[in-house]
Amino acid sequence: MMKKLLIGFLSVLLMIGTAGCGSKTDETTTAAVNPSASDTTAAESTTAAPSVETKKLLYVHGASDTSILQETALHFKELLEEKTGGRYTVEIHPNFELGSLTESVEMIKAGEVQLSGVCLGSYYSPQLAFIDLPNAVPTIEAAYKLYTETDFRSQVNEIMRSEGIELLSFGAVYFREMSSNKEVNSAEDIQGTNIRTLENSLHTAYWSALGANPSPLAWSETYIALQQGLVDAQENPLDSILGSKLYEVQKYIINTNHIVYTAPIMVNGDFFNSLSPEDQQIFAECGALTEQYAYEYAREYESSLKAQLEEKGMEFIDLSDDVLAELKEKAAPVYDTVRSQIGDATMDAFLKAIESVTE
Repeated sequence: MMKKLLIGFLSVLLMIGTAGCGSKTDETTTAAVNPSASDTTAAESTTAAPSVETKKLLYVHGASDTSILQETALHFKELLEEKTGGRYTVEIHPNFELGSLTESVEMIKAGEVQLSGVCLGSYYSPQLAFIDLPNAVPTIEAAYKLYTETDFRSQVNEIMRSEGIELLSFGAVYFREMSSNKEVNSAEDIQGTNIRTLENSLHTAYWSALGANPSPLAWSETYIALQQGLVDAQENPLDSILGSKLYEVQKYIINTNHIVYTAPIMVNGDFFNSLSPEDQQIFAECGALTEQYAYEYAREYESSLKAQLEEKGMEFIDLSDDVLAELKEKAAPVYDTVRSQIGDATMDAFLKAIESVTE
């Protein structure tokens, strides 16, 4: 309720802010495209300056303002505002400012916000469970191809549309990795570890299958939980570990490469469908361009992230191919759950698509 009140308050502020600009509706403002020079008086002006109605869009995501999610949001914002000549402006709210993970997912579905960069997963729809298959995709390069060059991208798009969302960018950028205060070199070393996980039942099932004790804490509670020893470990992409200063409360990063971390861009379906065909094309184009940009940015930034975390005192542990294969083998119950959710045909096609991008 408090989050909805906050969103409503933001809307009121927008209305107040636009009242002095000659706004005709609650949602738009009229702004001069070519305002007269400051030394030009009203008496000197003989024609009215052309104007454009500007609509402000709320964009939410769950990472810090130094994260790949923020970089993705900023790039999309820049493109959209430029290509629409300022008819749309984007106001970005990082760090789940307007609501938790679950609340943010519901907000984009309900149209309480127009745009979202909250990572993709089965919490949008059980039919997206294949995204959460652990240790399924061997590299981020393969993941990018999987969701841009195979039929599974269109399947994801259709599933999201059925949930009232238009997906503009999938955004496969990093892996989620484990961090811990104890050294982990084998699957056995994970057993008994108290680990903070995302609020996702498939994620918790994975760590349970490895013999760990998962706790789906809110991200805002993670640092304190690690600091106080309530949990021993957590799992996130490197930029989240750096941006949230988890190096202060964690010693090791274990490259488990277990879940593909996404930096998506999505727009509420009703809002998207209300746009003109021309504007729909602009939104789609900005999403596609940002998807490519985010992938390339992440590849260039990844080595820098590792170096910065090492400078902060963290030690990286690369698991062998045999250990990674063992983690996948132990995750068999999760694969069975996903298969039951999405069906044999989709599951088999998805696994075949992974093979096609890793050959």
